[in-house]
Amino acid sequence: MKTYYLQMTSPDDLVAATPKEGLCLRVVDPPDGAVNERFYRGVGGAWNWTACADWDRERWNAYLASNPVSTVVLVKDGEEIGYGELINREGDVEILSFGLLPPFIGKGLGSASLELVVRYAWTLGNVHHVWLHTCDDDHPAALGNYQRRGFVLYETQEEPTPETRPGC
Repeated sequence: MKTYYLQMTSPDDLVAATPKEGLCLRVVDPPDGAVNERFYRGVGGAWNWTACADWDRERWNAYLASNPVSTVVLVKDGEEIGYGELINREGDVEILSFGLLPPFIGKGLGSASLELVVRYAWTLGNVHHVWLHTCDDDHPAALGNYQRRGFVLYETQEEPTPETRPGC
């Protein structure tokens, strides 16, 4: 399996998507492990996200309490459709998780949703770098979506897939 590392070094690199009426971002504040657990399983279940799949609520809450994690929920016409989980390490922001729940995949919402998450990432303090990684097990359109939004591929690795999530 290949893992692809992508980055942006300026908010000006973000390429806007076609706006989707009724789509917005809700910041989860204060952090809530129940939200992260629900979306991690709901979004990642189809894509073999296993690093934190066996975490219980207590572990999710401990993880959020001990790491500078921001969670955002994507909402379309009042309905939660997906999420993003980001960590800011002194201006180096990693998008740890991003995705839509299965009923909303294939409805043309991915690009506009990603744009909202990336715009939010650039607001998390004095940010100089936003990055993420994806792999061959992810949604087939994920890599292309990231690149169309302005992320640039800077590294590709073969097996094994590294664990970059704090605490996993």
